[in-house]
Formats: sequence, C-alpha cells, structure tokens
Amino acid sequence: PLNITVTLFSALRDGFPDYDPETGLTLVLPEEASVADLVRHLGIPPEMAPVVACDGRILPKDGILTDGGVFHLFQPVAGG
Repeated sequence: PLNITVTLFSALRDGFPDYDPETGLTLVLPEEASVADLVRHLGIPPEMAPVVACDGRILPKDGILTDGGVFHLFQPVAGG
C-alpha cells in the first residue's frame, strides 16, 4: 500500500471539517493508485476538478502516486 500525505487548499477543505492545515491528511491507498483514484477516494466532485501537485510539478490525472509523497490539491484559478 501507499502511505501519502495530502494538503488541501481553498474550497477543497470544506468537505473535511476536521482538516488541520498543519498536518494535512494521512491516507493509505492501494499500490499503483493514480491522481484520479486519490480524487475519487477523497470524494471530491468532478466539477471541483482539483489540480494535484507533488515536488513542484503538476501531475496528470493518470499520474501514479508515490509512497511517502506529499500531494497538494488546489482548484485552478481562471479569470483575466
């Protein structure tokens, strides 16, 4: 299994009333879990489609998570 830490930003925190921004969420997921699997596991609705970053890089939806990784989820910003 994969042991990961997830940090949530902005409205993504709303679904987790006990979320602590200092520690994030610690999760255990199956090996070979993808970014899409993580988003599904967290129950984040598709319309909120978060951007997921790790080690300063944006990951694709089919990107495979790494054991011990810290993944940051935030909503994309649009406007002009």
